[in-house]
Amino acid sequence: MNYESLWQLYPLAREQLVHVKNRSAKKLKGTECRVLEILIAQQGQVVSKKELFEKVWGERVVSENSLTQCIAQLRIALGDSGKEQKFIKTVPSRGYMLFENVVELVDIEKLSSDNSAVSSPNPVQTEPKTEDVNEYSYRQQFKLLLALVLGVVLLIQGSAAIHRLTFSWNVPLDTWVETERDGRDYFYFDNQASEAMYRYLSENSSHLNDSPVTDLLISTGVSNYYLSCVYRSESSGDQQVKNLNFSLRENFYFIGETVRDVCR
Repeated sequence: MNYESLWQLYPLAREQLVHVKNRSAKKLKGTECRVLEILIAQQGQVVSKKELFEKVWGERVVSENSLTQCIAQLRIALGDSGKEQKFIKTVPSRGYMLFENVVELVDIEKLSSDNSAVSSPNPVQTEPKTEDVNEYSYRQQFKLLLALVLGVVLLIQGSAAIHRLTFSWNVPLDTWVETERDGRDYFYFDNQASEAMYRYLSENSSHLNDSPVTDLLISTGVSNYYLSCVYRSESSGDQQVKNLNFSLRENFYFIGETVRDVCR
């Protein structure tokens, strides 16, 4: 193993990307995993967009935005961003480059050979490779609804607790403003920073034009923006939720680009 690598990639695992030091694992989509494999194979070199499209999507007709989304998701998984480009560099008009010693592709054959030498008292049952589409969709929607319900409950409980603690001090709490614009529902804190972000994303920019986002929640903390977008995935058709946070000093354009690329 290359001891300098920060991450290991197990293409066939449920959670393919594993941090070498703390062993935390992250799940990648199939296309994201394949793009990362190709970048690892040519780490330190520029891989053209044409090569990535041919090897990942083959003859399927997809927009260039599909590759942009893959790169954006990989950067998030690696703790990178399009602004910093610490691990994956965009080379304008050419393609992308993964820096060396960032991700190591684990030798599956060698790993399987090592594991076969250790006898297991109970045979491991492999999961079926295919699932019933309706059952899968139901489970995804159920998990989404459960997450939303839990989030609302925690929000209500947290607000009630804060209210009890601050009531005697007469500390003002931010309230939510709900509005609808161009068929999209917005919820934002009734404060200057949240309203400025709402105005930018809904009126003064084109980041969310043709976006599948149906609901956008904008709130602020002591030093951060917190955004939650509800959208219908373009790849699976399932309704999904993504939570993002940015520094209050972050450039609005960068925030808009990130929301557009991630919430699809």
